Amino acid sequence: MVLLRGSELMYYVLYMPSWEHEFPLDLIRFSPELAAKLYRCASGKPLPAYVRARCEAGEATTTAPAELLSDSVVVLEDTPNRDGATPESLMAIVVEAQRGRDDRKYYSWPAYVTNVRHRLRCPVLLLALTPDQALADRYSEPIDLGCGEVRPVVLPLTDLPLITDPDVARREPELTVLSAAVRHTADLAALEALPAALDGLDAEGRPLYADYVFAALPAAARQYLEEILATSTYEWKSDFARRYVAEGRQEGRQEGRQEGRQEGRQEGRQEDVLAVLEARGFEVPAELRQRVLECRDSEELDRWVRWAATVEHLD
Repeated sequence: MVLLRGSELMYYVLYMPSWEHEFPLDLIRFSPELAAKLYRCASGKPLPAYVRARCEAGEATTTAPAELLSDSVVVLEDTPNRDGATPESLMAIVVEAQRGRDDRKYYSWPAYVTNVRHRLRCPVLLLALTPDQALADRYSEPIDLGCGEVRPVVLPLTDLPLITDPDVARREPELTVLSAAVRHTADLAALEALPAALDGLDAEGRPLYADYVFAALPAAARQYLEEILATSTYEWKSDFARRYVAEGRQEGRQEGRQEGRQEGRQEGRQEDVLAVLEARGFEVPAELRQRVLECRDSEELDRWVRWAATVEHLD
């Protein structure tokens, strides 16, 4: 076990990436073109007619990469020449997932833009993704450099349209799962469209997208989606999804139904612990979130719910 000093623990609590931070970034890593789609959603402006989108290294400096590392950089490229030359970089999009207030970004974001522009010799856009409009308003202001300015384009992810048409979901799987997850939706039409989005993915991407959606949805919505997916024939990545599918195929077994109800109650209490902490403004680190989600002791979970409502520090 590694023991952290007070200042180290506070840094871990404040800056450990949450699934909400990592979800859109993982989607972009898997499908870089999503960054272009999100930029168009945020700005309404066209992008150059590119042929390929790819992820680029996010370091903003060669001397201290740990200090200046952007969340994601996506490069829009032209068709390579027939002689095999490297494709031309038409434009780059620096993507930052910003979950809370951090005034250091006013200094690091311009560094990301400048370094990527220097490295790729092309125009660079700065796209910030926020969980709500209030934080979007805070980061939408131009950053004054003294010799010019950097203008972030900010997208509150709750502005993404909720996709309920299965045909659209199949064509736009990334936007479908992202909008459903960030809204923690319980909309039945949106839930019924999610399997179409998952069906539109290859075997490599499907588990990643499905697991994030399962983590994001409220308990009742997740149960409804699980019932839809119970007849699925592909392999899920998450233990929970695999377990549910296996139990769903043995629907007639009474003990399976009783176990499912007990697990449902426990999962509801697990979500209650996390929801209370997040509602009080805590950003729950991944290690603590995993500990809560793995707890199967109902009495312990009840005790944690009461503590979540009163504690002053997560440690």
